[in-house]
Parts: sequence; C-alpha cells; structure tokens
Amino acid sequence: MCAACEVMIGQADLEPSPQDRGLDEYPPDWQEDLQRLSSIIYTLADRYQDRVRIRIWDPRSFQGLLKSIRYRVRRYPTFIVNGRDKSVGWDSDTLEQKVKEALETGDYEI
Repeated sequence: MCAACEVMIGQADLEPSPQDRGLDEYPPDWQEDLQRLSSIIYTLADRYQDRVRIRIWDPRSFQGLLKSIRYRVRRYPTFIVNGRDKSVGWDSDTLEQKVKEALETGDYEI
C-alpha cells in the first residue's frame, strides 16, 4: 500500500498498524528482541530528550554494513556512544553509564 493509505487505514483501526502486521511474521524470540530494543531506545529518548541524538542503522543495509565495519561490530545490538565507546548486548545499565559520561563531556551522539 502507499504511505497515505497506510496512515488512513491505521487511523481508522481497520487493520493492525504496518509495524504490528509485519512483526507477526517473525519468530517469537525476534519479536521479543525488537520489543526490548524499542524499550531501551524509548527510555533513552524519554530520559535525555534533546540532549542526545539517537540514530538507528539496519546492519542489513549498505550504510549499516559500512557502520558495522567502521566500528568493528560483530554482535547485535551494539550501541556506539560518542563515536568511540561501544556497549554490546542488552545491558542497559552499561549503556546508560556511557551516555551519562558522554553528556558530561558535552558529546551527544548515540
């Protein structure tokens, strides 16, 4: 469907949203990982708002592949904080600490 149709159907509650519709096709463990990743991202965005910039790269895309090579990412999820600090895996406490350290130095990119 075109983007306008997706929006109209989503607002009318005629079908599940495009995000939810596609999610059902994936295995349950992938669905859980997506929910966990979303939770981490939304928590950081809510907590730090405009003090941080969050960019998400799909490792299957060309740009994501280049970023994975550049930062030597071998496992996912990997969060790159401040262009040099890596937080690998689901440990949100470690990620939070790296974000706080970056904010103390005045750097904002995650």
